[in-house]
Amino acid sequence: MKITNGALLMSLIAVGSLSWSASAATISGTDLSGLTYRPNGGVAQYVAGTPDVAQLSTSDSGVTGPAPVVYVRAGVFTGLSSLGTLSTLSASYDLYSSSGGAGNQPYWLTYLNAPGGGYVGVISMGGPTLDGSSQIHVIYISGATSSSDYWGDTLSQLDGTIYGTTTFGQLGVYETGVEIGDWNIDDSIGATANIDSITVTVDSAPDGGSTVILLSLGFAGLALFGIRQNCLAMAK
Repeated sequence: MKITNGALLMSLIAVGSLSWSASAATISGTDLSGLTYRPNGGVAQYVAGTPDVAQLSTSDSGVTGPAPVVYVRAGVFTGLSSLGTLSTLSASYDLYSSSGGAGNQPYWLTYLNAPGGGYVGVISMGGPTLDGSSQIHVIYISGATSSSDYWGDTLSQLDGTIYGTTTFGQLGVYETGVEIGDWNIDDSIGATANIDSITVTVDSAPDGGSTVILLSLGFAGLALFGIRQNCLAMAK
């Protein structure tokens, strides 16, 4: 059987790709009861039913009103040991029903661990999906500092933006969740959101040490194979 260099090269690429992985958790049903709920003056709670939902409700969804939120953290209800870094995080929610909010959608609010302590908040501009194309706004709280305001960048752009001695994308994720309210609309407009599932995905970078060793051995083997093939060709 004749084995080509191209076939071996493709095999090596496949071996390298095995070092990449993604961990995903979908929280639904009674597992929604294990999430972190913060009413912030409104209602944020688990409600059993058909289906079970994470319920968010505010009587005033304007900028001065309550902004209830439900957060996902790493732990038993997610099966994720870590939420990774901002650059490896993506998420989505399924909205069973909603009302009010003048057409505004629930949005993602993600808190990052800032170097030296404190938190950086990254707010999406609404919608069920948080990924690299999401439009974002950055807020700084609890000791996190910055002289810049990031509003309207995409999450991918933010990932590569310098923060102190690192980048936003390399900051660890403390928690990520779905919030309603705090919209720039007339006061006294109520809003609700009933969420029946939340999915969080953490993409893992390859294990640098093992990947380098595997690929180095593989390419060395490929080189030796090439030499052997050349010698066999010359002997004919």
